[in-house]
Amino acid sequence: MKSSPRKNKRPFLALLLLCGTLLFAQTPNAPITNFKLPLFNDAGYRTGYLRGDQGIYLNASEARILGMVLNQYSGDERDIVTGTMESPEALFRFDKNGKSTASGPGAISLENDTFRLTGEDWIWQERNNQLIINKKVKIVIFDEIGNVIK
Repeated sequence: MKSSPRKNKRPFLALLLLCGTLLFAQTPNAPITNFKLPLFNDAGYRTGYLRGDQGIYLNASEARILGMVLNQYSGDERDIVTGTMESPEALFRFDKNGKSTASGPGAISLENDTFRLTGEDWIWQERNNQLIINKKVKIVIFDEIGNVIK
């Protein structure tokens, strides 16, 4: 996961897949507990592995994931973890045009071998693949940034 969190849709696409499953398979407020959802590309290689303490169908356009952990994989024969995203709570909303948002009132953490991004009170918008973190934002960069930081 060498790209910035704003340019990488795979973690959120995995969450959308889970939420779609929840929307079709559950009745309101009946949680799926301790779920695990591996994700694969067209070539059959693993691209993600989503885990959650609970997945909860709320209604036809909303689902909640509690204790969310998403590992992103290389998507090739190496099958290595390239990044991790965690949040204690995520609410997914699906609009009529198929565009989605995800948000959480609490913490979010995104980490790969280049950076660690943390904060609270976040929202992701599929429309422009934008992640906004409103509180306590902190980024730790592990790599060099040209002649600025070495």
